[in-house]
Amino acid sequence: MAAHKKWEIWVGSYATPEQTGITRLEMDGLTGELVKTAEYGGIDNPSFLALNRSGTVLYAVSEMSETQDHPGGRMIAYPIDEETRKLKPGWERFTHADDPCHVALDPEERWLAVANYSGAAVTLFPLEPGGKPGDAMVRLRHSGSGPHARQTTPHPHASVFDPLDKRYLYIPDLGLDRVMIYELGEDSVDWTSKGAALLAPGDGPRHMAFHPDGRSFYVVNELAGSISRFTRADDDHWERQETVSTLPGSFKGENLCAEIAVSPDGKFVYASNRGHDSIAVFRLDDTSGALVPAGHISTRGKHPRHFTILPDGKWMIVANQHTNNLVVYQIDTGSGLPIYCGVEMPVLQPACILARQL
Repeated sequence: MAAHKKWEIWVGSYATPEQTGITRLEMDGLTGELVKTAEYGGIDNPSFLALNRSGTVLYAVSEMSETQDHPGGRMIAYPIDEETRKLKPGWERFTHADDPCHVALDPEERWLAVANYSGAAVTLFPLEPGGKPGDAMVRLRHSGSGPHARQTTPHPHASVFDPLDKRYLYIPDLGLDRVMIYELGEDSVDWTSKGAALLAPGDGPRHMAFHPDGRSFYVVNELAGSISRFTRADDDHWERQETVSTLPGSFKGENLCAEIAVSPDGKFVYASNRGHDSIAVFRLDDTSGALVPAGHISTRGKHPRHFTILPDGKWMIVANQHTNNLVVYQIDTGSGLPIYCGVEMPVLQPACILARQL
């Protein structure tokens, strides 16, 4: 796949309303150079973002336990001017649960799902054809606990829609050691529990990513420092395969995994380590599909909370939250290893990166 010449990059951060919470950049797809084009405040902790396919609406969570004397956080949908690419005043919606930390759109862009980390719930908003969200319509509430000190309550950490079957929604819950599975009913309104994909006790699943063929997904376990591979048995049943460590055997320090991604060609899986401060690289065995360790690269900063692989598969951008920097890597398509290209950009406490072709 040829490298695209120009990319639009959006970054969400942990910030007060007086600080820059959302940053827009443009990236040269040939050199990796980044240029800031706009900075936006006025929102508490826009720690995760989503963008619709047409690039006309940017969705941001506001990760708070209280908003305007209203319990729970909120989600703001910002229309984007198609010519200037500037954000317009947004549509605000309460999530009715604490600390929204992840937002995602379903493949047909009829639903927006928000995972509320401290609220034990996922909130679903219907979307109008232009991307405007309606009021919250569905609230999927979890219950239970796990053996780790951070697992006294449920902690939904992401919402991922099935790329093959739009009816299914997956919720990695760090507090339950489960990926909860929900199915949209024939009325296109009600969501019903369809069980769960189970992790080992104390794993603490955080995020997940599907293989491009939709037949496998991979879960990054924040607490255990590992990745678990699941294969599709049928529409709502998944079988857990191997679980592999994201750390080199010599590392003995504290570590929390964060983000996971699959290369667009489906040959490699990546996960970030906060503590070891690295990206772990795995290749997928050609025959079995098993995860095979392929190396680690330094993130050149502290606490890599998020990273993104650009859709052409040529570039990776890493967000180091505690050192306030973005770092750009060019991916070697043969080995899968990201190679530092000398480009960095200061951004306040970056927590999420989106990339869109211009």
